[in-house]
Amino acid sequence: METFGRGCLYIIIGAAVLLGLAFITQSHIQIPIFIFIPLVALAFYTAKKKTEKKREDNW
Repeated sequence: METFGRGCLYIIIGAAVLLGLAFITQSHIQIPIFIFIPLVALAFYTAKKKTEKKREDNW
């Protein structure tokens, strides 16, 4: 459950960064689905690695 929450947090932070970039440049940002899906997978992979590292540190 911790990995899922962390992955969602990373996705929300990424969306906020893109929204800020769109406001600064005053433009529309369109991300194709074949780029978006690997970015989501990367966010959850990073969250999984961070959770695994945290569990190893507790041992």
